[in-house]
Amino acid sequence: MKLLLTALLVCMCSVAAQDYAEPHEVVWDPAGGEVVWDEAETAVEEDWYTNRRGSRQTTEPRPVRQMLGVNRWQIINIVDSEVHEEGVKYRFDDDVIERVREDVIPELCYLTSDNITFGNSFLLDKNCLEEFESVNPQCLGFKCDLAHYFLEHGAQIFTDFFNATDYKEGMEIIRREVSTAFEKLDVCTCGREFFKATFKCAPFYYANALSFAIPSNYNLANFGRIARSVDAKSAGRFFDRLLAGVCEETSSGICLNSILSALEELVEMGVNTVEDFDDYDNGDRKHQRKQEKRCDAMFGPYRAWVKDGRDPTDFSMGNEQFWEVMLNMTAKTTNALYCEKKCKKDRGVLYPCCLRRMLEDQKLFDNVEKVIESVYKLIPIFDIQYNSFYEIDTMSINLEEIEEIASWTVPANLRDAFMRTIHAAKYCEGKIVQCSN
Repeated sequence: MKLLLTALLVCMCSVAAQDYAEPHEVVWDPAGGEVVWDEAETAVEEDWYTNRRGSRQTTEPRPVRQMLGVNRWQIINIVDSEVHEEGVKYRFDDDVIERVREDVIPELCYLTSDNITFGNSFLLDKNCLEEFESVNPQCLGFKCDLAHYFLEHGAQIFTDFFNATDYKEGMEIIRREVSTAFEKLDVCTCGREFFKATFKCAPFYYANALSFAIPSNYNLANFGRIARSVDAKSAGRFFDRLLAGVCEETSSGICLNSILSALEELVEMGVNTVEDFDDYDNGDRKHQRKQEKRCDAMFGPYRAWVKDGRDPTDFSMGNEQFWEVMLNMTAKTTNALYCEKKCKKDRGVLYPCCLRRMLEDQKLFDNVEKVIESVYKLIPIFDIQYNSFYEIDTMSINLEEIEEIASWTVPANLRDAFMRTIHAAKYCEGKIVQCSN
């Protein structure tokens, strides 16, 4: 569950060294791979714009950065490094720290529904503060603790993740840091209380941040109509049941740890697939079939996707046909992952028993369905216009179309295909996939 300390320190020291323009410094070039600078001081200055002057390509040092399109300069813009006896540590730069300490923390920690004014608030409004103040007394400080945790640990987590030397290490960092945050912030108790309050006040949210976040040419009244039309109550119920599921106690601590371990295994399988893909792609069909039987890679699921032969992008994304094709293809793909006869006994790590119980919770997905339906029914809000009192401009929207949208529900075949995608282990033919405790 834990990263080797020495590996982490080597990673951090390597990146910290990049902040200094030493001769032949190795830095990250977003165009691909490492760059060894022959003229360090000039090149580092030029790198801000071109990443090319005085350089030659070497091997790729930061695969997570390359995958997400993040380069070294985007990181050091907000993060500073400090050398301590125990190694290199990272913190946010002075501008970020000042903004959080002077603006965010006072609002999240000291503002109340009694002392809030238009001038001393930005993120919160009176209604949300009243909801936050109604939580269990032991959880009143959660939002304040969240701000302090972000300030104290955010930069280190951010930098460690993007400096990971491979995808597996990146997943290990995510697993470690998410698990630690859940424990230190008591997310399973106070986080649930906080998010319940958030979803209760969401439909009526009207803080000053809206005037900053919403473009000036956008009708602010539309935001209010949208916020009150989306089924926030069902969204809150879904999120609460989801948190209850991931917080279920298991042999590995809580279910979250088991789920993150499963994701880590999936990432490793994905890496194996990418590394061996040329060998698979260049081989004859006999060789490919052998590769598709492997339990440590995803050639079988890849084949299931390609063999289907359809292309979801042939349809508009908002079209039911798009989702029908997409979800049927993903269902075939995950079926190949979980249901390959040779691999069923190895799939337990990808199928924690606590996750199985979450996936079998029909009320969880009933709430998802209600939210989707409420979002779909927002379509007329963006198009409907009135010529006068009660008179809809029929040139802007068809009245029959409004009625059709208002009566729409999630088709049963789409929900079935969705469940076959995310809970493929349940639908395997023959011997069942045993979950892992």
